[in-house]
Amino acid sequence: MNKIIVKELFSSAFSESKALILRNVIQEKIDLNESVELDFTGITKFTTLFFNFSTGYFISVLGPVEYNKRITLKGLSELGESTYQSSYNNAIEKYDPEQSEKILSIIENPGE
Repeated sequence: MNKIIVKELFSSAFSESKALILRNVIQEKIDLNESVELDFTGITKFTTLFFNFSTGYFISVLGPVEYNKRITLKGLSELGESTYQSSYNNAIEKYDPEQSEKILSIIENPGE
């Protein structure tokens, strides 16, 4: 399992731009068929938007079962865990394999 220390990338999990940075790093590992552990130790600021565009993206790409096998998170503060769970639950609830392509198009092209 590959460990990604988020604090080495940025100091807050707050924006779409930071989410896209993390998403690209995760994607590199997923492309190699590897599992990923995201370590959020030291990160104190979070938004649901951040998780929607980083981890939520992979729920749409991989599906919930494969996502849970391949991506784990640790080191989240109480606020981080709550924010992540909100994004995660929303993505799981809305996951529909038939609609996945439409959702991915929106997430991959947020400014369009």
